[in-house]
Order: sequence, then C-alpha cells, then structure tokens
Amino acid sequence: MRHLKVLVVTTDTTIPKVLNWKVSTVNAVEMAIEKLQQQAYNVVAISKSFNIEDKSKLSKVISILYDDATLVEYTDNKTISETVKTSYWRKNKPNTQSNYLDNSFEIKLANSIN
Repeated sequence: MRHLKVLVVTTDTTIPKVLNWKVSTVNAVEMAIEKLQQQAYNVVAISKSFNIEDKSKLSKVISILYDDATLVEYTDNKTISETVKTSYWRKNKPNTQSNYLDNSFEIKLANSIN
C-alpha cells in the first residue's frame, strides 16, 4: 500500500501521528526546505509558532518544487491529524462531475456527437 507523506515543521519534541500517513518531522524551515529538495511530500504542516517570514519562504519553495503539495498551518499536536487529512482530501477529492458510459451504444453516440 502506498502511504501518503506529511512533513511536519515544529519546535515540539513529540512526534505527531497521522493515521496511515508516513510522518517526518523537522524543527526548522531550512531543514524542511532541504527535505523537500530530497523527496516529495503530499502535505507540509507548519506550526503556528513560526513567524510569517518563515511560512512565506516555505510556501514559495513548495510552490516552485511541487504543484500538488499542500501547505497547512496547525495549532497543536491534537489537531494536526484532522488538519492534514482535511486539507489533503479537500484538494484531491475525486471529481464528481465525471460521466461514465457503460455500454457500447452510449459510447458510439457520444463519439459521434463529439
């Protein structure tokens, strides 16, 4: 099974847990940038304790390196799991607008119309 990966930027010493996610932690924005250059993460979560300059620096690096990565801000280790999962699935939920054709007549008709 392929695990989703989250990079947590925090000054806390405890390692947060996100169910069924592979969690990596760093304690500085510069270390997070180094990790992002080495491998891709689905979500990068940064603690609210970091200043706005660090957050904007990390946001710019993420937007340059990975189009599909999400940057979220969290308040404490109790809410990180829900914050990460909600932000990821909000951005990557399956498209409900897709139409699927299940028989050959509908497929031929759709192809002839287009």
